[in-house]
Amino acid sequence: MLEAAPSALGPATAVLATYNRCPFDPEGPMGGDNPLGWALESLRAQAGDAVAEIVVVDDGSSDHTGAVLARYERLTGGVPVRAVRLEGNRGSAAARTAGAAAARCRWLLYADDDCVMPPLWAAGASTTLAAARRRDARAAGLMTPVYYRALVPAETAPAATVGRLDVERARISTRFHCWPDSHLPPRRLPGAGGLLEPLRVELIGGMLLLDKQALTDAGGWADQSAWATSYADQMTLSSDLTGAGHTLYFTPDPRLGSPHLKFGAVGRYPAGERDRPVPGCGRLLGELVDICAVPRTGTGCRTSPEVFFEEEVGALFAFFASRSSRGARAWATRTYAEFVEQGVVHSRMVSTVPAPGERRALWRRGLARGAAAAGEAAWRTVREATAAVGEEPISPVNRA
Repeated sequence: MLEAAPSALGPATAVLATYNRCPFDPEGPMGGDNPLGWALESLRAQAGDAVAEIVVVDDGSSDHTGAVLARYERLTGGVPVRAVRLEGNRGSAAARTAGAAAARCRWLLYADDDCVMPPLWAAGASTTLAAARRRDARAAGLMTPVYYRALVPAETAPAATVGRLDVERARISTRFHCWPDSHLPPRRLPGAGGLLEPLRVELIGGMLLLDKQALTDAGGWADQSAWATSYADQMTLSSDLTGAGHTLYFTPDPRLGSPHLKFGAVGRYPAGERDRPVPGCGRLLGELVDICAVPRTGTGCRTSPEVFFEEEVGALFAFFASRSSRGARAWATRTYAEFVEQGVVHSRMVSTVPAPGERRALWRRGLARGAAAAGEAAWRTVREATAAVGEEPISPVNRA
């Protein structure tokens, strides 16, 4: 039984980076409605001994985060909580770096501060990655499922589209909320409590079990402070980890899947399962969704829709440009065709689509910011991309 078995990889430090996820006074009537509190309660309730400590990095919060963390630090018994407080809001990459530095364990369990982790999350991740490492000594990270305001996979997807990153063609596909067709019927690990076989992937996200040494080999979390959305954090880390010779995996096991509540986003998410209790929390999913679906900025990586779209174009252009001019050009021309011309919005986090003229302006501003971040060579790629789509040139002094 996973609940009683010792951690397969040894104890891990759970790391939460947080910014303004506690809008309510912990001593007040709504003190139980803070998303950070839900995440911490679910981590403290993990089965077995997989979690040795919880490190929470407060990335310059101005709400009730300090008071909430002080309460958890005073608790005796159970998994201890330690807070690291940063001066100012430095971004999720800096906060995750500080969490890794403060961690006392080799294994890092990164989690989002508006997710609720199921009771087997840590033990199951440890067992699954240990099994992968017995067959692949380079295995360094395991991504776990993330269900957007849901408790089970929303759809089936081809396994070849789950956790994919193609730098040369600028192709990105997460699909960590899906059930891969390779597991129809389910493929299970032998002697692992029925846990599912993991898939080899090229891309991971924020719900991650990671070897600290591999993180060091990859150069750590790259500085993404220029981007309020932190849109390229995980892509950059994924590329750096595989570039350092490590391999990455994803487990589709629903028992290890966490509902991502997307605090502060209205979004375009499914509305089912509202009357089901959330494992690791006990409250109904609908209650938590109603609290989180109130639109907010200045919390986590939430921004206005305009900033979101601009940074989706720009941050990813900067990522591709730093690795492949071909990939950067492909990203620029495809986002023009999909976003500017067709109004296609892939992210469910935003609920509205800007008008065509505004989409064009956001695309141009995003490319200009991306080129400025990537360096002088990226401006040549911008010129090539604008010419290819019939746009006026964008230059460092003419960005509109």
